Amino acid sequence: MPNNNEQGMPAAAPRVSEALQWASSFFQKKGLEKKAAEYLMQDLLQMESVSYHLHVREYLSNEQWERYKTWVKRHGEGEPVQYITDGAYFYGRPFSVNPSVLIPRHETEELVELVLAKTKKRLARPRIADVGTGSGAIAVTLALEWPEATVSALDVSREALAIAKGNGEALGASSVEFIEGNMLAPLREQGKQMDMIVANPPYIATREWRGLASLVRDHEPREALDGGGDGLFFYRKLAKDIPHVLAADGLAFFEIGEMQGPAVVLLMEQQLPVADVDIVQDINGKDRFVVVER
Repeated sequence: MPNNNEQGMPAAAPRVSEALQWASSFFQKKGLEKKAAEYLMQDLLQMESVSYHLHVREYLSNEQWERYKTWVKRHGEGEPVQYITDGAYFYGRPFSVNPSVLIPRHETEELVELVLAKTKKRLARPRIADVGTGSGAIAVTLALEWPEATVSALDVSREALAIAKGNGEALGASSVEFIEGNMLAPLREQGKQMDMIVANPPYIATREWRGLASLVRDHEPREALDGGGDGLFFYRKLAKDIPHVLAADGLAFFEIGEMQGPAVVLLMEQQLPVADVDIVQDINGKDRFVVVER
């Protein structure tokens, strides 16, 4: 098949396999992950697994080829794949995302697994608060995995709450309550107590911002990542309110930066001196979560 430029881009609408080969090579030269080519193609074709692999010898339509080239160019310029396709998978479910919300990470899936493993047999019908819900990934997943739970999702961003609510409705978690407000403040003001608090707050130190990968720094919402000068600003806010919101025998789970464990433990112990506070490592052996058992 003839090429129309030095980058090896097919001139006419190619087979799926040829388009993948070109996009993979293009991303590799840009220092990006080659597998992004397949993610984009699967979303373009709206196919997964067997159907997708059976389709690789088929030709793209002209419309599909033009759209795929545009998507590849956008990712080549640094835009995250998830924002291009308006979606990301979390705990096996598709969530809508856009630049108003953080792209869900695998580490946060581990946070959900930790919550379920540690509490599902212990609590029958818990009241759960997901603080800083963003796309709603944690809140919606917990509501679906634990139908007996009452889940509230809080976020200071009205735009984020709209995305989260849409995800809840699309995935069948319509029982989740969405609350606009800063961290735990709305619950404290209303005098509400929760059996469980879960949060993945912003924890990147401001001084480390420039060192982030451009895919993150230039596209994801800074307010969902920047945790202040030392990265602990939001943990301090959580620690201040948690004695008033967490039930007497409640639990709290926080995702943290890998170097922040001791500092977050200290903040929680200062506010809840009789609680058990522990650091839990992720699958890679890095400090990733702090668990508070009141």
